[in-house]
Amino acid sequence: MITLDATLIVIAIAAVALAWHERRARLRLAARQENLDWENIALRRTLSQLSVGFVLLDDNDVVRFQNQVADDILGAALAQYWGAAQHVELVAFLQSSKGMASGNREIDILKSEGKLLVNAIVLEFDNEHRVLLLQNLEAEAQAHLRLREFVANASHELKTPIAAIVGMLDLLPRLPSEKRIELTERLQRNATSLTKLVDDLLTLSRAETTSSPISPQPCDVVIATREIIDQFQLKANFKRLTLELDAPDSLITVVDGLAFSRVIHNLVENALTYTESGGVTVRLIDNASSWMIEVEDSGPGIESEHIPQLFQRFFRVDAARSRKLGGTGLGLSIVRNFVERMGGTVEVESAIDKGSVFRVELPK
Repeated sequence: MITLDATLIVIAIAAVALAWHERRARLRLAARQENLDWENIALRRTLSQLSVGFVLLDDNDVVRFQNQVADDILGAALAQYWGAAQHVELVAFLQSSKGMASGNREIDILKSEGKLLVNAIVLEFDNEHRVLLLQNLEAEAQAHLRLREFVANASHELKTPIAAIVGMLDLLPRLPSEKRIELTERLQRNATSLTKLVDDLLTLSRAETTSSPISPQPCDVVIATREIIDQFQLKANFKRLTLELDAPDSLITVVDGLAFSRVIHNLVENALTYTESGGVTVRLIDNASSWMIEVEDSGPGIESEHIPQLFQRFFRVDAARSRKLGGTGLGLSIVRNFVERMGGTVEVESAIDKGSVFRVELPK
């Protein structure tokens, strides 16, 4: 006969086992939910990097999601587009394409500064949803103009080191042996400058080309930043500068690893290059819905009239000094493009003889 004590023990064991299984199930569910949250963030971040407007509509044409480009074209996300005066042609297009697998039309969007010509494409997603894609045709024309300007500037920048190398190579055979060493060193410096310029041109092309996708993934940016800073420690020591990281123990967020690394790399390299005494401090700041990178230096500072131009391609405050120090005039432009493609902003605070602070804010 089973005693009452034995029965209670069996019940207790069963209760513990049940509680253990329930806890395991809750942990698995929490882990699955966390993965889904990361995937949802990554998907929304990826859609935000598209160069075209993306709008997800339900079967009543209520907006379920739209990216930043769509915000810029249409205005802030609306519950629906019916009845909006500035979207008359868009509404007509959506109505006429109902029930069709796809549709395509050039339409005008009325904005406060005038009409904006866009190419609208609607795709049947399933029985309950449609996708609306919007391509800013005027922005495309401006992009072609910027491309022509870029090619002209790049050709000019490439011409200088190439001409120097060709001239020195012509001179090299006619020099006595003791002069060849000095000329060879100059050749090496020009070749290094040319290599860096080409590398920066390729990186800028990736930063500006939307066909090269941003791939956000969970990343501990504190660890990644520390690794980059370690790469510059030798340069800081050589110049007798301090190089410090002020950050929490860990900061995990969704970010494109390559783009983030290049942003930190360029800002730290720029700060160390133009700082002759004192040091550089890199800060990572965790906010509620965003996080920030600050790179502060004790360099000479930047005059206020130059700050609006800092992130333009090939702009240098002191062109001669920049070339002497190995600058290409592309580093900060690369920073701006990568930051904007990750949905962030970059700004500068600077004063003469008081140093500069480059501040990047990125969404979590």
